[in-house]
Amino acid sequence: MTGYVIDASAFLAIVRDELGADRASARLRGAAMSTVNASEALMRGVEKGIPLDLMQELLVSQDVRFVDFDQALAVRAAGLRPSTRRAGLSFTDRACLATAISRKATVVTADRAWATLDLPCPIELIR
Repeated sequence: MTGYVIDASAFLAIVRDELGADRASARLRGAAMSTVNASEALMRGVEKGIPLDLMQELLVSQDVRFVDFDQALAVRAAGLRPSTRRAGLSFTDRACLATAISRKATVVTADRAWATLDLPCPIELIR
């Protein structure tokens, strides 16, 4: 598989019209998103006052493919801990990366720390 995996930070840049929203939007249609990252993105959006139904509608209208966080992804995400710890990546960050690695896809993110790591998947920064 190839394509893009959208991180919560990239999705939030779109819905909050932040710097890099245009680059993230260009990669959203048909992209994949871990259910863990989708939950984080929706929760953070709600915290910022963005209506949940509007965010869900955007994901559906852009044909974002939700990837269930299963046992294989859980193991892969756990295995990323040693190589990502120094950069302070969270569990949801590693869930996103595990999804991209398993799909042989490029991660789209606003998190600059990811680009400093030696990861087995390409990282595309939106800003």
